Amino acid sequence: MIIKPTNGVYVDEPYLSISWDGLHHHVYSEWHAFANSAELRTALLRGVQAIRDNLAAAYISDARKVKVIVHDDQNWIKETWMPLARQAGLKRLAFVTAASGLGKLTIEDVSGLVNHAELQSRTFQSMSSARQWVSEASTS
Repeated sequence: MIIKPTNGVYVDEPYLSISWDGLHHHVYSEWHAFANSAELRTALLRGVQAIRDNLAAAYISDARKVKVIVHDDQNWIKETWMPLARQAGLKRLAFVTAASGLGKLTIEDVSGLVNHAELQSRTFQSMSSARQWVSEASTS
């Protein structure tokens, strides 16, 4: 059994942090460095727990430092993580990307894996734009 953290921090690793943003009412993740497949998958499952624990309809991933997500992990995100996140109650997933580069293209690929009635995904170049869009999740 996984216990809900009292400080709102679900992942605090050199490659990624995931926490509940109670002020803005969304799960927030920030990528710091490359994560191998095991690290990425374990951390993203903790993100699903954050969605579930906080009844979160919105999730922002600050992916400006992402360089690459390998194809197998992109498939895992699409086939495993996205359905789990939807089942946990997620409605909107926003990615903040770098202005250019391989990381931006990688995140656009991941964002493009989703977009159906139950879960919408978009990319943004600023946190403020991403927050504005996900804030509409609770009213939609």
